[in-house]
Amino acid sequence: MFNRFYIDEIYRFITHRIIFACISTPVAWFDRYVVDGFMNSLAWVTHTSSSMIRDFQSGRLQHYAIVFLSGILLLIIILLLI
Repeated sequence: MFNRFYIDEIYRFITHRIIFACISTPVAWFDRYVVDGFMNSLAWVTHTSSSMIRDFQSGRLQHYAIVFLSGILLLIIILLLI
């Protein structure tokens, strides 16, 4: 009873040595490298693709109409050749 049946030491061993070291460390590694890596690559792809298509939105209605009609003409030609 002098050390209260070593309950504090057992609790500290279980939480620090087992839970924090064996479970939290691999989960933190997975979060840092896999999840953050995926999210960073997704952000890079979004930024790159948005900078590539940025010039498509010019605000000129004539430009939109020409692109629209060119797309329809291209689809008609593809469908006629198939």
